[in-house]
Amino acid sequence: MKNILINTLSLLLTTSFVLPSYGFALRGQDISHAYLTNSTFVFDYANMQDLIVFGDAYSDVHTNLKNMKYDKKINGGKNWALKLIDIPDHKYWLWDYAHNGAVVDQAIVPRAEDDTSFVTQYDNFIDNLYSVNKERGWSSRTALFAIWFGINDIIYLNRSQGASSNDTIDTIIKAMFQKVNDLYEHGARHFLFIYVPTIENAPLNKNNSLNFTSSDTTYFNIQVKNNGRDFFNAHPDTNVLIYDSFMEFQYIMDNKEKFGIDNITDSCENSGNGNCGTSDETHFWHNDLHPSYRVQEALGSDIHEFLTSKQVTRNLRAQESAAFNLSVNFKSVLLLNAILLLTLLFI
Repeated sequence: MKNILINTLSLLLTTSFVLPSYGFALRGQDISHAYLTNSTFVFDYANMQDLIVFGDAYSDVHTNLKNMKYDKKINGGKNWALKLIDIPDHKYWLWDYAHNGAVVDQAIVPRAEDDTSFVTQYDNFIDNLYSVNKERGWSSRTALFAIWFGINDIIYLNRSQGASSNDTIDTIIKAMFQKVNDLYEHGARHFLFIYVPTIENAPLNKNNSLNFTSSDTTYFNIQVKNNGRDFFNAHPDTNVLIYDSFMEFQYIMDNKEKFGIDNITDSCENSGNGNCGTSDETHFWHNDLHPSYRVQEALGSDIHEFLTSKQVTRNLRAQESAAFNLSVNFKSVLLLNAILLLTLLFI
């Protein structure tokens, strides 16, 4: 009995996912993280004016880099970035450099497509928004830089015999934060990082056909968080926000009816359903790897709520926040349960 209680206590103290057992359903915003500065560049989200996006197909709006015009609908609706800039009373200018199939660095994870890396997207930003500045200016105080990579990196990284996925992921993350540092050197101060979501549940991975494991996703996300924290510590005049899309995808799957979704396992495109790519699409997955607009719009709304919850209107002490928007204090729940278990141990 004592061993069981000890093991239970250990689990309770080490996991952050015990709240669902108390009837709480966690969204992405509930376990996301924010490292906020108390310097000149406080996170005044309500007054952000520019959203500058780097990423893959999950963030791609088919931007024409010559004039920065983009598609207003993706697969019948808005993706997360389009949703975020369309929140009432909070309109952004969108500068979206994301590209289908993108990885962080093709020198690490080669891809067949042209211009599909954070490296080249950064170069495009420097060429047509930072240096030339044909469209309009932007300010360090009011520009939010969103960075979402890892899906293609994980799926296509080299897993030859003897190669360590973790070592390769470490190299990818290092390369990603080198470009983040370059953005900082060019004036970026507000950063939003988005975790790799539950791609192991995608139709493309049915019967575990893809050559990766969920542990790769977990490790990648842990390294994003750790390196985001370290970046903030090295650059205390920044704001680093890390959004948990992994949890949000799971929340949407667990509550699919709430979002007008009736299928969370199959690809709409492969279902023979005539409403794919329209506003009537009701699948979670639009195709084998990419979520439908219903998922994307829910994601955008949850990201907005997360960012709003981190709004700073006065100088506050820099701190890391787990962003629990609950009527109870999470740490108190853990403490009370730990005390209860310890009491039982010695009865």
